[in-house]
Amino acid sequence: MNRWSFLARPVLQSSSRSHISYRQLAISRISHASNPFGKLTSLKQKDTTAATTTQTQTQTKAVEGGEDTIVKNEDGEVDIKSITPRNDVQLREYHAEKAAKVREANSLESMIHPLKLALFNKVVAEHGFFKNDQIVQHEGRALRFHLTPEEIEVLEPSIFLHSYRIKSSMKKATVVNRFVRGMELKTAITQLHFNPKKMATELEKLLKNGLEQARQQEYDVDRVYIARLWTGSDGDWKKRADIKGRGRCGIIQHRYVHLKCVLKTQQTKLRIAWEKAEKEKARKPKMYLNNEPLNIKVRGWYKW
Repeated sequence: MNRWSFLARPVLQSSSRSHISYRQLAISRISHASNPFGKLTSLKQKDTTAATTTQTQTQTKAVEGGEDTIVKNEDGEVDIKSITPRNDVQLREYHAEKAAKVREANSLESMIHPLKLALFNKVVAEHGFFKNDQIVQHEGRALRFHLTPEEIEVLEPSIFLHSYRIKSSMKKATVVNRFVRGMELKTAITQLHFNPKKMATELEKLLKNGLEQARQQEYDVDRVYIARLWTGSDGDWKKRADIKGRGRCGIIQHRYVHLKCVLKTQQTKLRIAWEKAEKEKARKPKMYLNNEPLNIKVRGWYKW
């Protein structure tokens, strides 16, 4: 084979690649031939034509200031790789609109009447916590204000926490939940920090998130306590075969759970204690004997 045969190939293929000069093809062939690794690596040669074309294509226009900018070429086409969640205006508007709808659906005004909300705030301002069936002065009228337990649950300040998917079982999580349920938030975090169980670490992360939310909402973090704490299956458990002897086979399940928690303030504790005291006052005295006439014949001995 002639050593110049690799230079003749571009000439034969000139009909399909007429826009590339023979000189450029020959230089590229020589560069790959002189390189022992072939096309994997190329020699450092500067092609002025290619550099000029690259500079023309990479002339961009910044749509937004800063590092996160949307890049456009001369024709006005947007480079898809330059679009990020930070500079995508349409994506941010969509999420902002969706979050506004969620806030509107979860607002107090959408769940309870504004008059009840105003009367609730008056009772709390007067007594420090909500007392049911109290006489409230509103717009020159005296009203006996009563709320259902569901309405009180909505109006009292609270924080709902939800964990991510955790690799554990509900039985293991319940053991830790019983340990701290009903404790004050800071005390529970301290106790979980020194607990060697894995679920104690996961629950500690969740409660620390709740502590940060309580500070943002300006609650008294020293009085916030765990009102409810429970666990549940997170679904989609992974399963694999457990091969046994004598042709038998079992199933190994990789369980996943989640944790949910409701934090309450001192206001709820005071209301529950007041309701318990009121119930104790309204209780009738205990009757150890039936105070009704006997409808049987009384004898001096037992008759079984």
